[in-house]
Amino acid sequence: MDQNTSDRYFDYLSTYTNTVQELLPELEAKCKRKKSGDITIARKKYMYFAKTDGVTLINKETSLELSFSFKQEEGSTYFESNHLHHFIESDLNASGLWKNFPPNKTVRAELYNECLNTLVNSWVVQKQGSGFTISNEEVN
Repeated sequence: MDQNTSDRYFDYLSTYTNTVQELLPELEAKCKRKKSGDITIARKKYMYFAKTDGVTLINKETSLELSFSFKQEEGSTYFESNHLHHFIESDLNASGLWKNFPPNKTVRAELYNECLNTLVNSWVVQKQGSGFTISNEEVN
């Protein structure tokens, strides 16, 4: 894995976790009242679908998909690798940004796991149960 790919993966992780931190309070409150619906955030229209412990959000204009769990800890963001990797795939599809990732989805999945393992081994990301946490200080 080259440094550009590793850096791009961390950029996606940062974007994902910052977005989760920003949207979590409003979406958690909405999902308690209604299991699905439309929401406008920062002048962008989204559809949301509540799950048992999280939500899936879809940008109506770009079809960018973001799923995350409401299970957060103070000072860090909890994420599941499949949610992060679906977010990356969705962004690649929505924007056509294929620069630093191979065109084959199976190869990309292996690469994503390799990038995540590198972050776990360097203590940037910690394994927690079936998911992972990253300190909010790491991504801000």
